Amino acid sequence: MTPDGTVHIELYHRAGQASGARIASTRPDIAPLVLLGKTPEQILDIVPLLFTLCGNAQACVALLTCRAALGMTAEPESDAARDLLVQLETLREHAWRILLDWPGLIGLPPDKKALAALLKFDALFKRHLFRHGEAYKLDSCLDIDAVQLTQLTAELEALIDAAIFNGRLADFRTLACETQLCDWLSQNEALPACLLNDLYNRNWTAIGQNEVDCLPELEADALNRQMQQEDLAAFCRAPHWQGRCFETTPLTRQRSHPLIAGLQHHYGNGLMVRFVARLLEVAAIPLRLSRGIEQKPAPAIVSSTGGIGLAQLQAARGLLIHRLELRHGRVYDYRIAAPTEWNFHPEGVVAQGLKHLKAEGPNDLRRQAELLINSVDPCVLYNLKLTDSDNKAEAHA
Repeated sequence: MTPDGTVHIELYHRAGQASGARIASTRPDIAPLVLLGKTPEQILDIVPLLFTLCGNAQACVALLTCRAALGMTAEPESDAARDLLVQLETLREHAWRILLDWPGLIGLPPDKKALAALLKFDALFKRHLFRHGEAYKLDSCLDIDAVQLTQLTAELEALIDAAIFNGRLADFRTLACETQLCDWLSQNEALPACLLNDLYNRNWTAIGQNEVDCLPELEADALNRQMQQEDLAAFCRAPHWQGRCFETTPLTRQRSHPLIAGLQHHYGNGLMVRFVARLLEVAAIPLRLSRGIEQKPAPAIVSSTGGIGLAQLQAARGLLIHRLELRHGRVYDYRIAAPTEWNFHPEGVVAQGLKHLKAEGPNDLRRQAELLINSVDPCVLYNLKLTDSDNKAEAHA
């Protein structure tokens, strides 16, 4: 079972000039239905089966939410190990998009061989971090094999370096300004270099920029209070913070990086900034993995009040929120607000970015829209339809 659904996007235009955008999602909110009446132990068995993408992040935040609702204490070392699994998953999800989708944006075939090689690492990391590979149980036990983890991390970095950075990963990590980035691009035939050079050549570096801000860190108790005052189903379909739409993407996490800060000065939150932010995250994660559980993980923000547990965690595509209400030891209500609902909100960052697109004609407008959608990543299938001023539509999935 997987709650995939589709994001439907309609872009209105006149001769390549965007005039409006409409976004609607058919992603089902199945958590309240599937988890109703279940025990915390059953929740932790079911949640990983519900999500084909970001399963580690979903399982991890479900565990944190259950522990909060049960009033259980923190597990710093185990949570640090789980953070490694979420980081590994983030790397895999980014690499998946880069190797599968980015080639098509510039007329190249996907790298399926590297994609297949990436899939083995999740189970191996779990096996060498937790007893029996069980990371997301209330009684999970650490069982760390540091030697094997070091070897796996080295293999993973070598794969990423070759498949994405064409052997120039170490150089990419040193980039701190646009001049250095352009030098790196001019000396590299890697897939990302081809894509970014194409943006420069077309003068599309700032395409899609808009005024939607990055989501600030949400204080857990304040978020819980806001959710208690809302229609939870409506909030999870179209989340907001204090009445405003925000984006939560790799850019949100990377915006303090010197390279991103410099690029944003010129291109706002346009295409160049978004693609580079994802690459920076891909480049950084193997270093985090190599430091193991000794590195303090990014904190998961948890709230616990009278049988209600709420937890937030950064998944590959942005902030993931779970909220659980237990009564008599069983689920009375369970809600999930996923990054896609923040970013593909009807008034959110993708909708606003689409409204600012300008192209010489419908074909270029479609390509700009596809670049923008991919740079944010809806994590599920999307359907893009262009509607001209005469209301004649052309659909493309």
